[in-house]
Amino acid sequence: MKATALTVGVLAVAAIAGCGAGGTITTSTAPATTVAAPVTTLPSTTASPSEPVPEFALPAYGVEPTTRRALTPGEVTCPIPGGPTVTVRSAVPGSPVLTMRIPEGFTELPPHAQAVRLAGPAGLTVELTLTPTDRDAEAAFKQYSDDRVSKYPINSVSVLPGDLCGYSGQKLMGTLAEQPGRGIRYADRIVHIWTNNGAFLGAVRVEAPGTTADFDQTSSAMLADFGITMPG
Repeated sequence: MKATALTVGVLAVAAIAGCGAGGTITTSTAPATTVAAPVTTLPSTTASPSEPVPEFALPAYGVEPTTRRALTPGEVTCPIPGGPTVTVRSAVPGSPVLTMRIPEGFTELPPHAQAVRLAGPAGLTVELTLTPTDRDAEAAFKQYSDDRVSKYPINSVSVLPGDLCGYSGQKLMGTLAEQPGRGIRYADRIVHIWTNNGAFLGAVRVEAPGTTADFDQTSSAMLADFGITMPG
């Protein structure tokens, strides 16, 4: 599946360097959203005062057709990774369990709310969460992406497919900043998980200072496939 590059801006948006090019940030007066190459140019439309301004929606990358079936108690629907791992589940009854491998150099921190947290080299942090959702995959992903950048006046989002074991999923990457030159880089993987007891949104969130070297390589390891086990 190939991703398509889009850039959407309400006001003048200053470009942010690509995910692999470091943490250089320039000012933006409105959030920017991009999707990885190849590039497709959106049609340019000049609307008269009486005409509505057209809106362009991002393609639903990583949203898979869902064929639901009865799941057996304790069924493993995505293989458990080897090596040292951490697990997380929602507080909601009937929650599945997510199991993520801990890469070398990372250690587990005290949990915060229902999140599992890890700390790594060069200021990298990882958070693993699982929350119930009443939205379908596409709507849940859009809400997550909007919430991820909403608190930062300077931001970018690049979207790639991140489906996992037949579940819909996306990978989000970009930069968040309160002011130019002082941002953080992030890379997330979100997966929409259906169960006999409703749907859940699993999320792995990786963050680091904007100047962190080798962020792409390290975050890629953290966004590897994780295990999914149905409740027993």
